[in-house]
Amino acid sequence: MARTEVPSRTSVLARREAATGSGELWALFVWRLPTGSSTPRVTVWRLLRRLGAATLTPGAALLRWREDLVEQLDWLAQEVDEQGGEAWVMRVSELSEAEERRVVDEVNGERKAEYADIRKDAQEFLARSAGHPTPEDDYGLRRRTERELLALQRRFRKVRDRDHFRAPGRAAAAAAIDRCLRYRQGISSKLTPLTDSHPEVDD
Repeated sequence: MARTEVPSRTSVLARREAATGSGELWALFVWRLPTGSSTPRVTVWRLLRRLGAATLTPGAALLRWREDLVEQLDWLAQEVDEQGGEAWVMRVSELSEAEERRVVDEVNGERKAEYADIRKDAQEFLARSAGHPTPEDDYGLRRRTERELLALQRRFRKVRDRDHFRAPGRAAAAAAIDRCLRYRQGISSKLTPLTDSHPEVDD
């Protein structure tokens, strides 16, 4: 595994197009694995998706440069090495405006779809409101309802953690879950009264 700082090829394109990006720094993760089982490749892609990386090629992904994210890429590169492959984490100092927009649009599109799925599930929970238990009902039913609410909040926060560019849909998804919280049962201390305690975006 190696970490290298490289000037992006897009610095030339930027001058040619007379358009520059925002100055954002990027982490480029490049890897290759031995031929054979597809399991290691699937594992790598799942981990990159969990981090919110943009797909460039079957062996390359781009992620916003942030120390905690880069640390996780370093760990992933080490795992690739242990599988008999090779991996590099490279710091890219410049993207053209057009390329930066393509990357952001890709990952924002993925996050928007994830927020939409969460919002849909929250709305389906509300549609079943007549069947939700009251504090006097069976404990098993109440616990199941609480677990369902907790799962919605956890899903939302996992998506929010990999939402690096303020994708649309975040506020609507959080608000939908918050409406579900009127049916909380007071069992789990992990269930919070506000799903998104630090909203930073407007849909």
